[in-house]
Amino acid sequence: MATINDVAKVAGVSTATVSRVINQSSNVSPETVMQVESAMTQVGYKIKGNQRLNINQELNVIGLIVSRFNSPFYGLLSQGIEKIAKQYNKKMIVASGNYDAECEEDAIKFMVSKGCRNIVIHSKIMSDQALVQYAKKIPGFVVINRCVPTIEDQCVWLNQSEGTYQATKYLIDQGHRKIAFLSCDIEIDDKFLRLDGYRRALNDAGIEFNPDWVEEVPFGESGGALAATNFLNKGLPMTAMVAFNDFFAAAAIQVFKEHGISIPEQLSIVGFDDVLPPCYFTPKLTTIRNPIESMAINAARISLEGKDSNVSRAFHPLLIKRESVTLPRTEGKLNR
Repeated sequence: MATINDVAKVAGVSTATVSRVINQSSNVSPETVMQVESAMTQVGYKIKGNQRLNINQELNVIGLIVSRFNSPFYGLLSQGIEKIAKQYNKKMIVASGNYDAECEEDAIKFMVSKGCRNIVIHSKIMSDQALVQYAKKIPGFVVINRCVPTIEDQCVWLNQSEGTYQATKYLIDQGHRKIAFLSCDIEIDDKFLRLDGYRRALNDAGIEFNPDWVEEVPFGESGGALAATNFLNKGLPMTAMVAFNDFFAAAAIQVFKEHGISIPEQLSIVGFDDVLPPCYFTPKLTTIRNPIESMAINAARISLEGKDSNVSRAFHPLLIKRESVTLPRTEGKLNR
């Protein structure tokens, strides 16, 4: 039977430190807590008698770390986690990583310091290596909307590349060959995967990829507006555009309309995520549905039930056909 000495040896700390972790002493760093608890798991050490129970059982919480608060996307994500939390009679605590690696790690450490051992994180900036280390130390640690090699059983993700492939191929099937791509300027996996799907669809149709037809802009409505303005200034003979997300698409549509461009008669547009109500768009936006709430539900179940939870990890996007796509116009450049 494993002893406190075995735990201390594997963790590389003193038995006194192990004791402080067991008794939830406030003067132990979150990193040490995770290190000791990981060692407990490795050696099979069980807390007995009047020693503390599992920290998360006492706090009865599940933690969620999102990238930002100001988006319906994260509202749906939170809603999915909360549904499962309620089923398990748990409360949810939420923090933001703000697309910053240090901020994401601080959020993890904050939750660990509060005794939370079930954490779902939407991380786009932390390295795979860092996430793997946390996943090894915290069994209830789950990464959502990203697939990290070696810890796939603690990840839930969407095939992002397939989504933009579907969007671009749909435009090509409608007869479009002059298709632009509106991307973001943050170096995250979504950016590269969604660009990859666009490029693959072009390649499969025998259309040469041209980087001049790609605009990378900051997140937010101002980014979509800036991209539309840049496309207009370039004077490209584009007949269609695939947007990184629905927010970009919405802002771009507004700018195009202000310059007298009719959607979809002069320019067909496809978004991504399907998190904005169709009533926000005129015409209603054709988009790629990102099932983030369903993904969140599965992520929460994995966190609370363990890695052996029998739920899907990999999700597939769905093309939602509405009114913003039609056959390409016959004229050349966009008329302003």
